[in-house]
Amino acid sequence: MKRLLAAIVVGALAAPAAADVYVDTAGDVFTGAGGGILDILSVEVTNDLTDITFTFTLAGDVNAADWGKYLVMIDTVPGGDTTVPIGNPWNRPITMAEGADLWIGTWTDWGGGAQLWDYTGSWNLLHSTPSPNIGFVFGGNTVSVTTKLADMGLAVNDTFFFDAFTSGADGDPGAIDSVGNPNQQVSDWGEHSFAHVVSYTVIPEPTTLGLLALGAAGLLRRRRSKG
Repeated sequence: MKRLLAAIVVGALAAPAAADVYVDTAGDVFTGAGGGILDILSVEVTNDLTDITFTFTLAGDVNAADWGKYLVMIDTVPGGDTTVPIGNPWNRPITMAEGADLWIGTWTDWGGGAQLWDYTGSWNLLHSTPSPNIGFVFGGNTVSVTTKLADMGLAVNDTFFFDAFTSGADGDPGAIDSVGNPNQQVSDWGEHSFAHVVSYTVIPEPTTLGLLALGAAGLLRRRRSKG
């Protein structure tokens, strides 16, 4: 029994952070501009007790073509922006029918950066890089943005809905690719489109699970000694 309990605890403490990976169809974009930087292959979402990270894996090199925009539209509460054709703070022809209340916008030109916006009847900029509340890194075929769960009104075990997009630079183009849509999202740069939402549940980090395992192990030992 002691060996079993030890194995459970060690396994829980050593477990890597879980990730949800949302895979998209390769080549489902109308344009090859940028050499694949607008073609999403997958989006990975991870969290710990304070932060959440969205990582795009793309078909092209964002260092070789650095004009792409990488966007996350999020629904966490009832209501939100459902405006057609512009349902976001970046003036992009993208709408979330479920109602968007958070928007993360990132860019790789000019050294790269990211913004977090929330919607409370109108859009408000919460954080923009450089800031300790939002971070952005990119290189090769990945871009990654991290923000605070608290700034998004989220906590462990909360479930939210989102879609992630690529977009271009000039003329406020729309969603060229969507991770929630396995098919082609649009057929031209300025075409309006709707989000195709997927869901994510904020999970406890492995350390928390390890502490729970320790507590469970202690409880089992006490019960056994009483027997």
